[in-house]
Amino acid sequence: MDKNYFRSLIKHYFLKGKTAKETKEKLDKYYVANAPSDYTVKYWFREFRGGRNSTTDEVRSGRPSDAVTEENVKKIHEMVLADRKVKVRDKCIDLKGDYIE
Repeated sequence: MDKNYFRSLIKHYFLKGKTAKETKEKLDKYYVANAPSDYTVKYWFREFRGGRNSTTDEVRSGRPSDAVTEENVKKIHEMVLADRKVKVRDKCIDLKGDYIE
């Protein structure tokens, strides 16, 4: 089961007027080892009580999840093979040509 499935179930029980404790008991009964933790159920109840409707993750800032691609790995591999004495720190550039500090 994926996390969005469980979040949808938690939202369903929330909308039916169940408590976080009752929801956790139901999830434990039917999904035993795969059920989300007590903390997770309480967290989502707080979110829904606060007005959140979506069960999907919000967009985050920071490094993109696709930074490690097959293309990037090949380019780095070629750079290292071209000059084996170079230190990785000296090659700390992103593949678009911008320096990374």
